[in-house]
Amino acid sequence: MEMPEMVVWRVAAAPENDKFQYTYFAHKINSFATAPKKLLASDSRLRPDRAALEKGDLSKAGAEKSSLEERQRAEKRNREAQGHEFKPRWFDMTDEIAPTPWGDLEIYQYNGKYTEHRKMADVSGSTDIEDVKSVDFNPWQYGNLAEE
Repeated sequence: MEMPEMVVWRVAAAPENDKFQYTYFAHKINSFATAPKKLLASDSRLRPDRAALEKGDLSKAGAEKSSLEERQRAEKRNREAQGHEFKPRWFDMTDEIAPTPWGDLEIYQYNGKYTEHRKMADVSGSTDIEDVKSVDFNPWQYGNLAEE
């Protein structure tokens, strides 16, 4: 007996002439218009390479991405030199291991701390920031490496 074909998933429509071919949902979650008033400095909406890409400046986007990657490598070197172990803030490692073609990977699970952080940030009415776009992108766990 042959199984009938069944559609289980379709790509959502993208806005006409969208240069990134993002769906409406992708635009919504990447927009500053839908961002909370107090963004984490590590929010990807603040990435300078992304901003340059959205403006069509591919040269600047490439340079910014290279700079970001070098800062990530520098942070790792700094952390390892100090003997510090990287520990994600919003996720905890489980005892599970997932085999992949690239080797075994640890499994992390969300620990709920971001939800707590978000609630605290939202209820504290004070903010020095008028425009969320003015927050400087800074995902670094060990301070501002640009100053080192």
